[in-house]
Amino acid sequence: MTDDKRAQAREMLAARLARFRELREQHGEEKAREILLEGYAERQAARMGPLITGRSLAEGFGLALPKFEAMGFLEEAIDVSADGEDAVMEACRTCMCVDAAEDLGVEPEPVLCDLDFEATRRAFPQMRIEALRRRAEGHRLCVFRYARPAQP
Repeated sequence: MTDDKRAQAREMLAARLARFRELREQHGEEKAREILLEGYAERQAARMGPLITGRSLAEGFGLALPKFEAMGFLEEAIDVSADGEDAVMEACRTCMCVDAAEDLGVEPEPVLCDLDFEATRRAFPQMRIEALRRRAEGHRLCVFRYARPAQP
């Protein structure tokens, strides 16, 4: 079952990257991103909302880790919260951008995570997201920081 999920995830990501590249060729970078973002924020809210509502980001991301692992993504969620800020650092040894690019035989670019980040920002306007390291840019792992005001 896990191998099927991994294969499905890789196929979906490669197809998304291929679609982006096709749309970029036809419409330019910005329009291609907007086309792929249609409905994405709503799907992101439906997926992430139940995980992060009423609990810290670190707890919510921790709940998602087994699902990501089943799809072949090796990640850790580290609580980096501070006064007034609920924050999590996501360290990813597997990179969806690199995997998709390898499957298509093209150079990696961080467009898939950028789309994911923008959909998350739109779904959760109070959320700030930073890409601190990206494998698609030559680093050894991806490191992302998600933060929002601390919940009372």
